[in-house]
Amino acid sequence: MLKTFLSTAALVVFVSSSVQSIAAPAQVLPPIELPAGFQYPNGIARASDGTLYVGSVTSGRILRINPQGKSETFFVGSDEIFAATSLRLDERRGILWGTSPDFLGVPGANGETIRRPHRIFAIDSRTGKVLRVTLMPDGSFGNDMALDADGGVYLTDSSRPRIYYIAPGATQFQIWAEDTRLSSKGIGLSGIARRPDGVMVVALFSSGELFKVVQESQGRVKVEAIPLTRKLENPDGMQFAPDGRLLVTEGAVTSGNGRLLRIDVLSPGTQPKAVGTIAADMESPVNLTVAGPNVWVTEARIRHRLLPGREKDIPNRFFIRRFTLPPIPNP
Repeated sequence: MLKTFLSTAALVVFVSSSVQSIAAPAQVLPPIELPAGFQYPNGIARASDGTLYVGSVTSGRILRINPQGKSETFFVGSDEIFAATSLRLDERRGILWGTSPDFLGVPGANGETIRRPHRIFAIDSRTGKVLRVTLMPDGSFGNDMALDADGGVYLTDSSRPRIYYIAPGATQFQIWAEDTRLSSKGIGLSGIARRPDGVMVVALFSSGELFKVVQESQGRVKVEAIPLTRKLENPDGMQFAPDGRLLVTEGAVTSGNGRLLRIDVLSPGTQPKAVGTIAADMESPVNLTVAGPNVWVTEARIRHRLLPGREKDIPNRFFIRRFTLPPIPNP
């Protein structure tokens, strides 16, 4: 991620890898252990038949996991696709979309860190053939994606207060929304979730805020802050559950207590929305996918890479955490 993230993460002093559910808890299901050699899972998408696609934040390798839990390498990565921090499946068109920002960079000849231009990609979900790789405009940091029913792609920019849009069949980015309220002193926009009616919610990673974004008449886009009962600690990947509530992974850079949250962000009224923790004690949960009451969360376990002197403490196992959503509590 960005240099600001690296300096912020140096404050982290607590590490926990056990997973617990609290308050109105989700049911914790047995995790999916990823194969040896696959590290730092991030992007995740699910097909209607239960197949999962999982990408790494530090390599372009993408796993395909069948409904029985058997993993195979779907895409090995390349010089052009060196990370898969977000994955979104357009199943109707057979396209797996992804973002490939250069999170850690590569060492230069003089010991400096060189970061390659961030880009997005599209892969044929049946064959694994790369359909396109496109550099982000203006040196932007493409972070997370949402798709619409027509095959359009919405993309958050972590370095500028922008949401981009790529129309179906187009090759050029459009600036779909740009608003100073989407700025941040650290990492800006991270997760994005889109409801079928077009209402979107985006998160600011460093400041812990959520915003509602709606396209109005004549192409205008309205941005509204969503009041919360507390600021979130590094909100990242997010999706709407079938009941309309928002599920958010809370990366928790400082505390180390990564959580899965459920928030009724679009309920009527102006009162702050309650932040419900339904699972806790994860290590760097970064993204998720949802099907019915079931949730799959990528636990990146990457915080050690951000702590001075602990960069080489690589975990020997990586997981997809699985949960069943709890019932909605009575008001």
